Amino acid sequence: MDRPIYRAGIIGCGRIADSIEDEVLDAPYWSLLPYSHAGAYQRCDRTRLVAAADVNAERLAALGRRRGVERLYADYRAMLDREQLDVVSICTPTRTHGEVALEVARRPVKGIYLEKPIAQNLADADRMIAAFQAAGIVVAVNHVRTWDPYYDRVRRLIAKGAIGAPHAIMAHWHEGAAFGGTHLLDLLRFLLNAEAEWVFGQLDAGAGRFDPGARGTIGFPNSVQVYVSGADGHAAPAELDIVGTEGRIRIGNERYPELWQLDRSGQRPRLVQRGFPGVHDGRSGMLRAVEDLVRCIDDGGKPASAPVDARADLEIAVAFHLSHRSGEVVRLPVVDTAYVIEDPWGRDR
Repeated sequence: MDRPIYRAGIIGCGRIADSIEDEVLDAPYWSLLPYSHAGAYQRCDRTRLVAAADVNAERLAALGRRRGVERLYADYRAMLDREQLDVVSICTPTRTHGEVALEVARRPVKGIYLEKPIAQNLADADRMIAAFQAAGIVVAVNHVRTWDPYYDRVRRLIAKGAIGAPHAIMAHWHEGAAFGGTHLLDLLRFLLNAEAEWVFGQLDAGAGRFDPGARGTIGFPNSVQVYVSGADGHAAPAELDIVGTEGRIRIGNERYPELWQLDRSGQRPRLVQRGFPGVHDGRSGMLRAVEDLVRCIDDGGKPASAPVDARADLEIAVAFHLSHRSGEVVRLPVVDTAYVIEDPWGRDR
């Protein structure tokens, strides 16, 4: 039976919507294309990118030229009213996510691909989740590594015991506790298939009201601890070193995945590197995210990173901030749902 082609539109035509693909072509790390919302819609055989909206006329025109999109709008509400869209990407600054998402949810759309983090505070995230559920809209949140084929293989290796029971993770990351950090936090929850229990964190000094770099520890069930090195300005690329009772896995932006396992055949156990089983079909995380969204629209179910996941990620980021303020461990769930982590996008520091 033929499946429908879904009409897609993008709100916010900045880097992640389109132009980031130019940057990653020469990036000093491995990646797969498409790497943008527009690229994923144009590669997915079930979606057609038909419209875009942005208050910045230059960005809007650039996406139109690059992607061959003629239906361009300065006002996203006009696009929503006129284009009969099935799927909408929200790629605007985080502080606008609540307003835009609630507006989209009032229309008869079937799916939303929402940029991370979900919101600036947990209360807004709760309002958004309630609106999505009431409207019956399927929403995926762009924590792209959750769909990446290499990280998915790491998750499966951990699940089947390739490194024994997970013990600790050393995570080097960048771009604040929330705005780059939720990529890490979603990935940790995905890889461990578990929810965080507590956070002890420290933020960089002198960052003003915007989300600064963070360092600290996240506690997961079974005494698994994640040590986060996310201070601003450190030289290490984004990378995870996942250590278990029988081995370790290392993976990151500049590191092809490595699988190490304990060899107990000799007098003393020693770590031996194994071939990482990384064969995949070439579909990038962005493309797999759009395909997952389409599948859930068709058949039901929850995307790999859904709004409830994004809220859990934001909650950990808020806990870093609250722990820094109190100097104490913050146990989840966080009670202060009004605490705001302000985004820096599109305004002066």
